[in-house]
Amino acid sequence: MNRNRRHLLRAALLAGLPVLPSAAHDAPLTLVVIDQMPWAGHDAAGRLRGVAIDLARQLSSLTGRPIVPRAVPYARAVAMLTSGGADLMMAIDASTRHDLPPPLASLGTEDIILLGRPGAGYARLDDLCGRKVGLLRSASFSSALRVLSCLQRYEINSYEQGLRMLRQGRLDAIAGVRATTDFAIRHLALRQDDFGPLLVAGQADIVLYLAPHAATPTLAASLRQACAQLLREKQIPALLAQYRHLPD
Repeated sequence: MNRNRRHLLRAALLAGLPVLPSAAHDAPLTLVVIDQMPWAGHDAAGRLRGVAIDLARQLSSLTGRPIVPRAVPYARAVAMLTSGGADLMMAIDASTRHDLPPPLASLGTEDIILLGRPGAGYARLDDLCGRKVGLLRSASFSSALRVLSCLQRYEINSYEQGLRMLRQGRLDAIAGVRATTDFAIRHLALRQDDFGPLLVAGQADIVLYLAPHAATPTLAASLRQACAQLLREKQIPALLAQYRHLPD
């Protein structure tokens, strides 16, 4: 232990203050994001890329805290956040879920859409009542789909799976985030015209969650301030535009 460190420890003890590890405030934060492009995925070299990965780098730069992103399925991301396996989660606002803490801050908004099967004649959201609609496993889109409680929900593991099932006539529609749906259609070398009508159910916030075990007033304030700056700068629309023009 060097002389300066000993001096600081002695001063803290004399003042009656708790002595904390010197690296406590610099420990990396684990951020889980959904393993679905354009938000997060691996390139041909195995490197993580995507809008959420770029946002994680910016949050780290603005807060001065190391942030280590991990791309996992949505259900696993929720489990990791609530069990202590992750400190942060970036996802669509799921305030209707009782197993998640309240969102810490918003980073932007995205359309929540329903895409019909080829040849379907849906003109209104009500036309889908009683129909089999695919939603990502464990996903919740807050108030965007609350008005559609009459939907017959069918859990899917990925947007690509849902789109294939639509093409096969095994689903009447899929519900999801517009940007993710658009990317999945392109990834399958398909076009919007290969499917039925697209209906907008509403909008949902893209938010940052902070796990209770990792929450401190200082960290929460720092993350809120950083998210507010990224929101003002409209970073999500800018990053989505970039990934729209990149090869899959």
